[in-house]
Amino acid sequence: MKVDTNEGTSASEQLSLPSWRSVNELPRAHGEPLVSFRLRARPEDFIVDEALAFGADGDGEHCLLRVRKTDANTEWAARRLASRAGVPVKAIGYAGLKDRRAVTTQWFSVHLGPRPEPNWGQLAEDGIEVLESGRHRRKLRRGVLAGNRFVLLLRDVTGDIGALGERIDRIAAVGVPNYFGPQRFGRGQSNLYQADALFRQAPRHVEPGQQR
Repeated sequence: MKVDTNEGTSASEQLSLPSWRSVNELPRAHGEPLVSFRLRARPEDFIVDEALAFGADGDGEHCLLRVRKTDANTEWAARRLASRAGVPVKAIGYAGLKDRRAVTTQWFSVHLGPRPEPNWGQLAEDGIEVLESGRHRRKLRRGVLAGNRFVLLLRDVTGDIGALGERIDRIAAVGVPNYFGPQRFGRGQSNLYQADALFRQAPRHVEPGQQR
């Protein structure tokens, strides 16, 4: 399948992608699915708990917050925290992005300087609950988390449930294909088209000594 990313682009320059449009159409390593179910039908069906590799310093210009939010993505929550604290969004730090369709617990940092903390309780009307807070010396950076814990609730499960144990043991032993679907490529693989369009742009000239 060939799709135009820019008007006037020749056929040889068009982005070429596989003909499949869904991960479900790709070859399976262990045969057809044994069961079917509804996944993440409600936000509370997917619970994510983020763990940091350290705790709050106890002093500093930043406030380290452990936040629980429902049906809200990380960037939206960061904007709400910034608004409540009266600081620009760039003053907010976080270790990683979390799904929107879920109940997620994650950490943020807010650069308050010498000012006291605002009333975080007012964020409850946005579905954001601050579980703990403490002063910290540094802004929270991407990737500093120790890991994430996940809990998934599957609804309306039907099929050969008794055979699942053996299938799971086999997957644990030999693994599954490393396929990526909409979470990485976007709906309709739109992320790939956007990346292709970005790389088609002429490179910007940088004079010697200038930062890229």
